[in-house]
Amino acid sequence: MANTAEQVTQQATGIARTVGEAIGRKVEEVTDKSRQAGADKVAGLGRTANAIADGVAEQSPAIADYVRGAGDKIDRLADDLRQKKVGDLLNEAAAFGRSQPVVLLAGAALVGFALSRLIKAGVASDGNGTADGTGPDAAGKEA
Repeated sequence: MANTAEQVTQQATGIARTVGEAIGRKVEEVTDKSRQAGADKVAGLGRTANAIADGVAEQSPAIADYVRGAGDKIDRLADDLRQKKVGDLLNEAAAFGRSQPVVLLAGAALVGFALSRLIKAGVASDGNGTADGTGPDAAGKEA
């Protein structure tokens, strides 16, 4: 009887390990695709920054240099996203947060502000011209 229970336990452990490995491979595959797509989007931001720098270079060379430097940093970020595993990126982000907590908090606040503005803009463009439906078309609509 004890021998049978041990065999069942070993079989269950083997099945759980196989399922876990399969799920792990699938998760890695999905995160790889997402990471690559994210890297492509970030690289597009770098190209946009460089195009802006080229556009303002004649009028404001100092601003163009600043924007071009930001574009270079964005390009390096895109390269890191392409070349490193998700775990490595998370470890680097955590290390950066420990070494530069003020910068991390400021960046998080900036991202939060930008997201809130994007969400507010999305709500405001619900087709009525305003977020609460009191725009010029609201009077002509039936409830």
